[in-house]
Amino acid sequence: MNNIKLLDVAQLMTATLRLTASPAQVVSLVAAVKGLDWAVLLDHADGHSLTPLLYDTWRRAGALPHLPPASRERMQRAYTDNALRNQEICRELVEVHQILAEARVSHLVLKGWPLVERLYTDPAHRVLYDHDFLVPAEQAEQGHRALRQAGFQPLPARDAWVEKHLPPLWRNDGYRWNGYLFDPHYPRPVEIHLKLWEQGWRGLKVDQLPYLWPRVKVCTVAGQPMEILSDVDTVIHLAVHFAGHLVERDPRLNQLLDLARFTRLVACLDWERAWAQMLQANVGRFVYASLYLAHRLFDGALPPPSIWRRLESATPPPFRNWLARHGPADVLTADFRRPDKGNDYRLTFLAAVSTRERLGIIRFAALPPLGQLVVKYGVKHRWLGPLYYPRYLAERASQYGRAMWGRGSEL
Repeated sequence: MNNIKLLDVAQLMTATLRLTASPAQVVSLVAAVKGLDWAVLLDHADGHSLTPLLYDTWRRAGALPHLPPASRERMQRAYTDNALRNQEICRELVEVHQILAEARVSHLVLKGWPLVERLYTDPAHRVLYDHDFLVPAEQAEQGHRALRQAGFQPLPARDAWVEKHLPPLWRNDGYRWNGYLFDPHYPRPVEIHLKLWEQGWRGLKVDQLPYLWPRVKVCTVAGQPMEILSDVDTVIHLAVHFAGHLVERDPRLNQLLDLARFTRLVACLDWERAWAQMLQANVGRFVYASLYLAHRLFDGALPPPSIWRRLESATPPPFRNWLARHGPADVLTADFRRPDKGNDYRLTFLAAVSTRERLGIIRFAALPPLGQLVVKYGVKHRWLGPLYYPRYLAERASQYGRAMWGRGSEL
């Protein structure tokens, strides 16, 4: 896909979803388009989970008459199907909450439905793919068993080496996905998280937020009292979550829009406390990256100048320079269905703040967790896992080499 064409359609999408865009501006932007490939735009909007929101935003503004009939119908179907799916997601959330509560497992809801209710006027606007619950580590297995006993089954062990959550569960019942991203019947995985993100992610010195549980708050979610992260912790979590996807080369614009809307919604956030917690977790550089991009693309709010200067100073200059020169276009043209191999390690190195972290990145690249090899190659006996490191390194060299060669040939 031509990145220039993708950039054009993505800029139209984000310009009409900016938090400061008026209905008249939305109509003007859509009406001014000449010769746009609407199929390309909708494929890209689907990949960033924005099609239902775009449909209703353009419909309310009166911009839909400027689209071809087939494109309007496709967008309306995505909106209608996502509305149906989210009704089931809401019901399912309450069910999982009750299962964990009856098992006496403390839990809070991460992202997902609480954000839908807080940030969007219509639940159909936000596309959700799973349920995430944070559980104290000592209760996690108990919660996992309770869900298994209620009929949830393990997904295929694609990410079994991940440490931040237990193996995901779902109710599949023989469902086979046909590739349609807004299918109301697509089963939602449930993830029991022990951590907000991976400890020492990609070899970097990334820690967890300190003393998180005493700060949780109780809100009405899906009509039930449920625990969620504090506003300060939510901003940090959303920012680090998006930055993680940015580095891993599968960012989605709807994740960035969540952050932009949240920073606008919570105008009186305690940024001093947020800074102290970022400092302890060593994640200021990733919060900076996400806030910067949310501001550039969607008019998200920035912290007070004093906090922003501290976040800038916590972000390595090479990483800041990359964000300023390439960040917006990189996110706008990203597609999780066509991951950009090679740039993940480049961005990881740009984000590193010390020689120790750079050495940690190299170790992560060369020596992934043993559990990853066991699952990747279907090793029957864990003690055989180390024998697969040479094969892993050869495959990675070939994979990244082809990606870098292709990128060089395009220059």
